[in-house]
Amino acid sequence: MRTRSILGIFGALAALTTACAAPQQTMAATPPTPKPAALTDSKYGPLSAADVKLMNLVQETSIREITLSQWALQRSANPQVRAAAQMIVTQHVQLQKEDLAAAAQLGLTLPDKPAEDMQIGIDRMAKENGKTFDTDYANTLRQAHGEAFILIAQVRADTRNTVVRPLADSANNFIKMHMQVLETTGDVDYGQLPVPDAS
Repeated sequence: MRTRSILGIFGALAALTTACAAPQQTMAATPPTPKPAALTDSKYGPLSAADVKLMNLVQETSIREITLSQWALQRSANPQVRAAAQMIVTQHVQLQKEDLAAAAQLGLTLPDKPAEDMQIGIDRMAKENGKTFDTDYANTLRQAHGEAFILIAQVRADTRNTVVRPLADSANNFIKMHMQVLETTGDVDYGQLPVPDAS
């Protein structure tokens, strides 16, 4: 009987040891913490890849949207489209100046033409007139502004650079107004916009 009791105690101890060891195996499987994004030093504070991406995007979109909005002023008979176009031209001229000044301070060279995917839209709308142009103009710019709005918010929230921060503020204020004024045209198809990701 005593032998059985001793064996039972050893068995219980072995089971307890195995149970205690299980969490250690789970902890070992935890993925490593991701490395922070690389930063470039500047006298105005660290500069991230997202900061530079925003500055390039502001320049590229300003070139595109000034061009398209000038066409809208010439071609559209819709007063709401024309009002949106006038606001977008005026504010992108100002935003482009701020962007170029910020780039000069940071020693960066910005693009002098739109990105290839933007040029496709410019080439397409160059051949359009009337309602076709109005609809394409409102939807192309509304979707582009929504995508830019996400990057601007990220940069404004996280940038460590004192030159980029006020530029992101200006871009945020203008882009929000542009989305709103484009929506007043009545031509925006919200079904074309991406579904928000809750993750």
